[in-house]
This record gives sequence, structure tokens and C-alpha cells, in this order.
Amino acid sequence: MPVKLIVLGKYSPFAPARGACPGYWVSAECGHAAQAPGAQDGAEGAGILLDCGPGVLARFQEYVGPLRLIRSVILSHLHFDHASDFYVLRYAATPDRRYKELPPRLTVYAPAAPESEFSLLRYREAVEARAIEPGSDAVFGDLKVSFYPGEHPVQCYAVRIDAPNGVLAYSGDSRPCDALVQAASGADLFLCEASAIEADAQFAAPGHLTARQAGEIAAQAGVKRLLLTHLWPFYDEAQILKECREVFPAADVAEEGASYGVS
Repeated sequence: MPVKLIVLGKYSPFAPARGACPGYWVSAECGHAAQAPGAQDGAEGAGILLDCGPGVLARFQEYVGPLRLIRSVILSHLHFDHASDFYVLRYAATPDRRYKELPPRLTVYAPAAPESEFSLLRYREAVEARAIEPGSDAVFGDLKVSFYPGEHPVQCYAVRIDAPNGVLAYSGDSRPCDALVQAASGADLFLCEASAIEADAQFAAPGHLTARQAGEIAAQAGVKRLLLTHLWPFYDEAQILKECREVFPAADVAEEGASYGVS
């Protein structure tokens, strides 16, 4: 049961022309393993949308398929560059199934704070919002998702997805901390923010990683492959990659629209 990751968007805090902010589709190629909790047998929805920033929904339809495939969403935190498209996705949920292209229901997992943003995730009877708790788990078929609290100006969680054939880890947004190492420990693929180059390390320090720090965490966690994301759109990606590879050679910059195997 191979698991794959499709990068829908990789920029922050805004996207350049023809780009999108953070969003990733995680799916099991057998079709049912990541089916949303409560979905009927055989129902579509065989995947997890991991973050849903500006531009992600359009990219999803371009790179993956109709929005009806989305049943379960995980938001690492509720900053708008990671969550704003979800507030639009709510309107697409149609319990009466009038439109076959749209999901009948959505379940979203997110930090409970800021409460003002979390309270907006629910929408009529179509969207259920579940608060992530430190150390909690969620199960999607054969995929076990675990949450690790990062260090960011708002509540934010790193995500670890254990599948029978591999482990995918995602940093969310965080400055260096033990939780990132724990979440990524031994991962086959570590999707990690690289918000700054070393010259801008002071800017990143309150709640983000430089590309070099991402490489250091990957090395400490013993991951097999590192994929850099959450990029300032004006950076030279070659410089980002160079700084990271100085400490972790098995690194690449995420490519929007690309699919990555996790095994």
C-alpha cells in the first residue's frame, strides 16, 4: 500500500504568480486506506488534505481531482497562509449531494486556539471540527496520524503519518525544538519548513526554521529524505538548497504539482 504526497503549494506568507501557499495531499494508492472516518464503504475521500492555504483548492482540482475526494483535513495551525482556503472549502460541502463533484461532509482537525479562528471552522451540518490535543492520534484506515506541539506564536502541531510501508513527517511551522525531532524520527520522507536563509536567521527565530536548521533536524532525527517547503517567494531556491545540503545532503526543494512516494 504505497503512500504518496502531492505538493499543492509551498510558499509563505504569500504566493508568487502561479504559486500557492502551503497545502499537501496525502493518499494511499489502494484507494481506501485513508478514507475519512464515518465515510461509507467504497466512498471516495481516500486521502488527507494537510494544510489548506491560499490557492490550494484550485491546485487540488488541477493536480488531484474533484473536491469530492476531500473528506478529511488537518490544519497544522490557524494562521491564514495555512488555513484560509478551508474557510472557502466549507461552502463546497453539500450534505444533500446535489453536486457529485463536491464532498457531502468534511471533518477538520486543528488546534483549538486561537478560538476565534477555530470557531469558524464549523459550518452548519456539513463540517465537523475536532480539536487537536498534544500527544493525540487519529486513525484513517491504515494510516495513523500523530500530533506533536511545535513552538510557534500560535498553537501549531507537527504531524507524523505512520503507514504500513513508510512514514511521512511534516513540521508545520516551528522554531527548532525536540517535538520536531520526535515527529520526524526515522521518517522515510520529512516535509519541513525552510522559511529563511542563514542571513535572515534572526527573522525566523521566533517561530520558524532556516534551511540549515531544517537539515540539522533531519540529520538529528535520522530521516531518509528531506523535502523543503514554506518558502519566502523572493528567495533563490538554489541558495536555500545549498545551505540545507551542507548539513543534510539528502534534501530537495519541494516542487508544486510533483508527487513523492513515501516508502
